Amino acid sequence: MKRATFLRAAVAAAGGLAVAGLTSEASAQPDAGREPLRGGVTYDTGVLHYRDQPLSRARWTRALMEHDLDVIAGRLNCPSVSVFGTEIDRQTATTRAAAERGLTVYVQPRLYDHSQREILDHLAESARQVERLRRQGARIVFAAGCEHILFTPDIVPGANFEERIANIGTLPPQEWPNVANRLNAFLAKAAAVSRQNFGGTVTYGGAFFEPVDWSVFDMVGVDYYEYFGTDAEYRADLAKYRKWNKPLTIMEFGSCTYPGAPQRGGSGYDIVDYEQVPPVIRPGYARDEHAQAGHIARLLRIFAAERIPAHVYTFVNPGAPHSPVREHDMDIASFSVVKTVRDRHDDPYSRYRWEAKESFRALARHNAWRSHSGM
Repeated sequence: MKRATFLRAAVAAAGGLAVAGLTSEASAQPDAGREPLRGGVTYDTGVLHYRDQPLSRARWTRALMEHDLDVIAGRLNCPSVSVFGTEIDRQTATTRAAAERGLTVYVQPRLYDHSQREILDHLAESARQVERLRRQGARIVFAAGCEHILFTPDIVPGANFEERIANIGTLPPQEWPNVANRLNAFLAKAAAVSRQNFGGTVTYGGAFFEPVDWSVFDMVGVDYYEYFGTDAEYRADLAKYRKWNKPLTIMEFGSCTYPGAPQRGGSGYDIVDYEQVPPVIRPGYARDEHAQAGHIARLLRIFAAERIPAHVYTFVNPGAPHSPVREHDMDIASFSVVKTVRDRHDDPYSRYRWEAKESFRALARHNAWRSHSGM
């Protein structure tokens, strides 16, 4: 059984999204759900995947960040950007710069594999900093983290997020009610901490298979990596999130850059052999920007028809550099809409430039058409 199929079945056995206590509160939040139907994009400010390791974006400057935001607001014509990361000062500076360019900013702190108390403290400080910007007039939605079922300890067994990702697909169905209870107990704390420090709309970046009780949030926010063959299947699947009578935003969606990647969804990156030094793309996978772009264009059209704001994952991934040599082209395993070209391919601190991929142009075309059509 495919992992995604198993997870859907397990969540259904646990009650899935049909948690008791559906409410209509916050169904019309003043600063949420008003984005036009142009597509947004996510922006990574650097995530700490393991303690005592560098952030995922080893090379970072304010000039690079501001140039990227100029492109997101200008060439891509995005109405919103979802800013995520671990280093709070970077995240806040990026939020301020995005707001100055007229973008609605979804702010999502990410702190993996720390204690639940540390993660809540990180959320609180992140919320305090962007609340100051919100009070100055910035349009901000605060997301109380990302996929805690995977990245936060003591919800699913595992010493780190990689172990939890491996273990979640093997949990027996009868364990899922306990997982759901542990997850929602933590999410209730995360929502409360966020509201204590942030006065605007609060949401969460929930995995599409997470049994989230959305009653504690103002907005349903989904990392949506499902794949269906028909538009009708997508519409039917998306309808289940409407049951909460709250605004719905796709916090992230996308595809890696090879044939078959859309079908593999959020696991599409897992084609890299890290046992090799340097790592290599496994045999059987070849670069295909058209596969990525076609999937993104299709889902942008579906989300627009369903009137759901959505964010493509992701703008740039300097940690997965492009190479003309297939086995060293880490961008094949990347979700980014631009490819990173480093001066020194194997040096994460190397200077780099990026080049637009077909998916970049697909997003730009979608947003240009929506702007011209007034939709």
